[in-house]
Amino acid sequence: MAGSEAEWITIANNLLFKCHIHLRIHELQDCDANVFIALYQSILGEKVPDLIAIPRSQEDDAHNVQAVIDSLALDYLQVSLSHITGENIVKGDKESIKNLLEIFDGLLEYLTEHVSETSHEKSKFKNGNLVWFTFYGVSLLPFIFLHIFIHRETH
Repeated sequence: MAGSEAEWITIANNLLFKCHIHLRIHELQDCDANVFIALYQSILGEKVPDLIAIPRSQEDDAHNVQAVIDSLALDYLQVSLSHITGENIVKGDKESIKNLLEIFDGLLEYLTEHVSETSHEKSKFKNGNLVWFTFYGVSLLPFIFLHIFIHRETH
């Protein structure tokens, strides 16, 4: 995966562009709660569970990012993401931001390139940006990320 901050900024902006999100970042710390909420909702086609709709503080933003992380971990990936916290994202921790960007980048890559080749059932998201795939009603996301992370570790 990318190494320099400039490469991560490019990854973030590419994600935003591909998801039709009209935001652009200029530094890694620009990846705030709004960016990750927008990516979640665009890629997964669902609202973030337990979202504070009108955040009024840094704590509310941290709560919202943590809701994104928790939902990814529990509802989609079935893997621990305890190394990434909403608090660290909101504080601008570069490693946490990179880790969460990598998850969204891998998710988008898989959904747009690999799943369409092997899916039997397809249904469009409401926003029309992406297609969500299931195989006999079972989410493929845990298998997606196992493949992505194993593939990245061996290359």
